[in-house]
Amino acid sequence: MKKLWLFLLILSGTSLWLLTTFRSGLPSSFGYGFWGPQGHDGIWHLAVINQMSSAPSPANPVFSGHSLTNYHWGFDYFAFFLHRFTDLSLLDLYFRVIPIFFAVSIGLLSYALALAVSKRFSVAWIFTFLVYFCGSFGWLVTLLRQHRLGGESLFWSMQSVSTLINPPYALSLVLLLAGLLLWQKNRHRPPLWGLLVGLPFGLLAGVKIYAAIIFAFSFLVFWLLDFFRHRRFFTFEFFLGLSFFGAFIFFAKLFGLFSSESLLVFQPLWFAHRLIDSPDKLFLPWLSSLHYNLSLNPFTWKLPVLLAIELFLLVVFLIGNLGLRLLALPAIFRRRPVSDFNRLILISLAVSLVVPLLFIQKGTAWNTIQFFYYFLFFTNYYAAVFLSRHLSRPFFLAALLLFSLPTSLGTISDYLGNPPPAALPPSEIEALDFLRRQPPGVVLAPSFDPYRRQNLPTPLPLYLYETTAYLSAFSGHQIFLADEMNLEITNFDWRSRRQSIQNFFLQNYDERFQNRDLLINNYIDYIYLVGYQKYESRLSHWNMQLDLIFDNPQVSIYRVRK
Repeated sequence: MKKLWLFLLILSGTSLWLLTTFRSGLPSSFGYGFWGPQGHDGIWHLAVINQMSSAPSPANPVFSGHSLTNYHWGFDYFAFFLHRFTDLSLLDLYFRVIPIFFAVSIGLLSYALALAVSKRFSVAWIFTFLVYFCGSFGWLVTLLRQHRLGGESLFWSMQSVSTLINPPYALSLVLLLAGLLLWQKNRHRPPLWGLLVGLPFGLLAGVKIYAAIIFAFSFLVFWLLDFFRHRRFFTFEFFLGLSFFGAFIFFAKLFGLFSSESLLVFQPLWFAHRLIDSPDKLFLPWLSSLHYNLSLNPFTWKLPVLLAIELFLLVVFLIGNLGLRLLALPAIFRRRPVSDFNRLILISLAVSLVVPLLFIQKGTAWNTIQFFYYFLFFTNYYAAVFLSRHLSRPFFLAALLLFSLPTSLGTISDYLGNPPPAALPPSEIEALDFLRRQPPGVVLAPSFDPYRRQNLPTPLPLYLYETTAYLSAFSGHQIFLADEMNLEITNFDWRSRRQSIQNFFLQNYDERFQNRDLLINNYIDYIYLVGYQKYESRLSHWNMQLDLIFDNPQVSIYRVRK
């Protein structure tokens, strides 16, 4: 009977998660449709996967002439390996096959780990349920304000239902759960076994650097506490740490992290403050204005009021994101002998909470919220411990578990509508298939213009939807400049290139030699024009030594003569 309950849980959880990915990239009358963040994030991963054949690190798909640095591309290499050795299309592999593997693996490993630690089926089953379904309290706010379910990230953090839209995070959970399970079952073996158990943790540095930082620090603190308590130096965790930190240094060097300046900026409670400042979050303008005015001159009688507001915002941030996981607090703070597993996880909870509360990321401030994802994930375990104590009150338990579902239901509704928000239309599919068959080269295209998409019906073509890497994703070529969002996150200086592109496409006859220099000096091989770009460009190809190699009603592609 237990196996049946587990099977039904994993089947339902996997089915729910797959709704966020399964429909994207399927052919239809409007081309390839993309729902939710897949129109940007999914496209980015497809572009990176296409560049994985270059060594020792992938070329940057959206900034030609440079390798991809400040980015963990372990997942993309995993997907490239599967694509290379199977007959599956990259779209089917990314949006359907890999998500099924991740969803099932996370469910099974979550259950196995919780069972190994607690020795109780109820804890393991409830933990797995929360891993699949638990959400924030954002749905309460949207229900009261807009009379609908939604608000998954209203308090900033992504929730369980969206795990698959962040495949590096999903793969990091597979590695993390597998590593913790191996550690839990083998840590009493001879210490040298730690070198083997450390491998899954070490791979985290190549897949999700946030998880690697959390658990590298957690194992270090765990080992130091054990050393000071028992004066044991060469322990299992010592050798595990050797394996872990060796891989961490290797991947950090490979990804160019050592050569870059620090990406973290000290900005305490930035997320809590933006909760009330940002219209797409909780947004309390009266409180935001009060907080701002008090902070201008805090060291007066106003200080106690300001501190009270800061504490209130911190509590709202935590409660709003935790949702039903608030029930973890009694289990976390309950006085009892602390097992080694609990000691390690409690350290990791502290790290994954403190970092986003104190730091933001340079370029894209909100990126450090990804540390917090692991805080939410492991509080699921302690919430399961608490809930398992109420098995004698099944109606109470069922009501609490159902209370965690509205966030997931609200989010999933965004992936079930028609038409999709974004699409790659048939005319561009034809053009990019043609471009893919051309010799490798660099593609120049006009910069993304957000004002062009206003008041247009969906689905928006990808070139109007967002600044994305779609040209590289579907042609396999490097782009001179695209996806400025990810270039900002990875700390590339892209603004001068954008200005060069704008000048190029506004050229006049007198500037033809200067613009020819842009093409030659940057090794540009192709120029891609679509939609309004095709008809509004002042490009005079007969003066620029260009050959028209593809033309349909929506797209023109030129080859640069060399």
